[in-house]
Amino acid sequence: MKARLALFAAMVVVAGLNACGNPTNIRANLPTSVDSLSLFALSGTPPTYPSGIAILSRQPVRVDGFASFDVAFDIDAAGNVIISPVKLVVVSPGGSRPVGLLKVPGTFATALEAPKSGYELDSSLVLAPGEVVMVQPAHNTSGDLCQFAINPNIYAKIAVDSVNVAARTLFLRLGLDPNCGFRSFADGIPTS
Repeated sequence: MKARLALFAAMVVVAGLNACGNPTNIRANLPTSVDSLSLFALSGTPPTYPSGIAILSRQPVRVDGFASFDVAFDIDAAGNVIISPVKLVVVSPGGSRPVGLLKVPGTFATALEAPKSGYELDSSLVLAPGEVVMVQPAHNTSGDLCQFAINPNIYAKIAVDSVNVAARTLFLRLGLDPNCGFRSFADGIPTS
């Protein structure tokens, strides 16, 4: 009797998996996007000016103690941009989510896929205009987009287009793949 029950249970599981298709074949359902943004430097500007980016919402935001941003920007004396993950800028009472940064060769247009590894979680990067950095913020806290995903990260690429040192402003492009674990920046809905 136990053998029949075990065989029946196995048949139900196999039938259920076949009815659902391939359960391990995860598909993206949101298209990639590219935005042009302008921000102010962290230093030399009022604290109410946006100096950070909330990657998932693709918006410049002000840098404050609530840590509602993923990366923040400053401008050094040579006119280079300094990009820093949230945990190096503010200490959030609940802790800050990990945000990895990785400078990649090439241009914004040729950076079509984020690397799987090599991201710095505890360092700021210096970027000259034209250079590209990949950003890997985790979004798997309670109620977050990737809370139940196999890979908790989303991926973005940022390129600095220009810097106005006198006005303490910078202009950049942001490419985003908003699908948990997907790393492609090709147009449309990603497949990888």
